[in-house]
Amino acid sequence: GNKMEIIFEMNILLIIGLPLWIIIRGVILLFRRKKGDKLNLYKEIITNLFVIYLFILIGVTIFPLRIGSTIPYLSNMSILERYNINLIPFVDYYKNNISVKGVIRNVGGNLILLSPFIFYLCIKFEKLRSIKLCMLTSFLISLSIELIQLFMNILSLSYGRSVHTEDLILNTLGGIIAWYIFKYTYKGKFKDILNYDKELVI
Repeated sequence: GNKMEIIFEMNILLIIGLPLWIIIRGVILLFRRKKGDKLNLYKEIITNLFVIYLFILIGVTIFPLRIGSTIPYLSNMSILERYNINLIPFVDYYKNNISVKGVIRNVGGNLILLSPFIFYLCIKFEKLRSIKLCMLTSFLISLSIELIQLFMNILSLSYGRSVHTEDLILNTLGGIIAWYIFKYTYKGKFKDILNYDKELVI
């Protein structure tokens, strides 16, 4: 008979993940409260926004997951073609006649993809507040995502996941942009909020 395919969409991740996070975070805050630790409301909001962003990042880059699927391929396909690997950056824009709107969407999406990640790391870790470390971190995170997508293609866990060198370039550039945004916003009121250690009560 036909092999059954099970598809896990992004909404499954959110339905299970977000309530689980709320419970875990609530327990952590409760223990901190009992220990007498102070709560910085602004930092708590930033942390929770970052976690929501992480769920979206995983959802966009990993989901949908397909269990029991097979990737159709022709015998004369190369390994690069079979697993949708493109080593030449931006060649698809010419080869596949992608519209200007499609190019803007792809370039903009990849520039934005890791920007919140790097911005958050700059907020949390003073040692990461250098352009070189932000660039390296962006590249390594992007490389990890591309390798995960490659393994998903190899294991037939996804359809059409593209493994592109251009994603590495754009994601890394997005991290550099995030560093510049942090550099020019980490002052005045925003800096005071992040460095405010007194307890804030709603």
